Amino acid sequence: MKVLHIGMPSHFTEGMLYQENMLIAMNVKDGHDTTIITDVYHYEGSNLVEGPEEDRIMDNGARLIRLKYDRVFFSDLWTEKIQKCRKLKKYLNEIQPDTILYHGVCGFEMMDVADYCKHHPECLFFMDSHEDYTNSAMTPLSKAFYKIIHGHFVHKALPEVDKVLYLGVQMRDWLKDIYNIPESKMEFMAIGGIIYTQEQQAEARQDIINRYALPKDAIILAHSGKLSAGKRTAELLTAFKQINDPRMALFVFGSIPEEMESTIRPLLDSDSRIHFMGWKVNKEIEEFLAGVDLYCQPGGQSSTFETAMCCGCANMTYPHETYKDKTYSDCDGENYFFVDSVEDMVKVFKQVSENPMILDQTKAKSFAFAKLQFDYEVIARRIYSK
Repeated sequence: MKVLHIGMPSHFTEGMLYQENMLIAMNVKDGHDTTIITDVYHYEGSNLVEGPEEDRIMDNGARLIRLKYDRVFFSDLWTEKIQKCRKLKKYLNEIQPDTILYHGVCGFEMMDVADYCKHHPECLFFMDSHEDYTNSAMTPLSKAFYKIIHGHFVHKALPEVDKVLYLGVQMRDWLKDIYNIPESKMEFMAIGGIIYTQEQQAEARQDIINRYALPKDAIILAHSGKLSAGKRTAELLTAFKQINDPRMALFVFGSIPEEMESTIRPLLDSDSRIHFMGWKVNKEIEEFLAGVDLYCQPGGQSSTFETAMCCGCANMTYPHETYKDKTYSDCDGENYFFVDSVEDMVKVFKQVSENPMILDQTKAKSFAFAKLQFDYEVIARRIYSK
């Protein structure tokens, strides 16, 4: 089968653990001829870098095509917002895909993809939504732009779309509100991860204990991301410092924005149990998480949440609607620790310190659920049939 991923505004970066990276890797593993068409931007560390147009085979065997947008209204802003790229048609006709996954429900080119599928009805056409009100249509002007401009593109394309796949209930509600997409046209598809066996987890845990001279009964915590105010890193560190348990160690991965440096840096330096790891590529974080007990995500949503579950971690997280929904929890929330305030975080740290068995039980429930719902080997096969 020829599988085509189209992520024009996704800044596809090799070596990351984002959804498109993992789905592509699984499609290749399943033996399919797999291609990704994306823009000319990629990340180097935490910096977004512009590169040239290119067409090459990646190390994993998938084809990577990078294309520039067509200039629109002589404006960089309109060019980035409209996402028009006439060269895409040529590659559609050359590749002759059997199935297409269009990442992100926005952009001019969804109409060209729909036109291709109209003339090739045997080709499956899926779209997935990463958008919700935390990252898109956050102002009245932006909301109007999505509704009117991208809404026009969506409704032109929608008759040819087999399913719009949303990644969480907030994305589903956003699609209904912004584009009025009927529920019958939508379907849940989780962000996933690579399942680490219990043997791999035990090995990773022992490696962390050895490297950082932790006690055998260590309670290992982790936190990661671009450590902006929305990540609530400062609140997390403040809460952690209030529990004086030498078994507890907190590993922080990421980059500190300049405006947060004076707030976060003193907290990182104030407790020897806190280890700042700096910026790491996602694979390094994933391999580390396999040895972690509790992943701490008290702020905004992140794909590392699912990665951590697949690595065997329990999760401490803000009670986002998505995580409370039955698609993410079949244990009435007992597979997560939900926190809102610093006081809530302190209670969780105190709870796992005083009774580590609760942490073990939560980890077991979380990992069992991850194996059922978040295994990318299974998720990737969703786009092979209607």
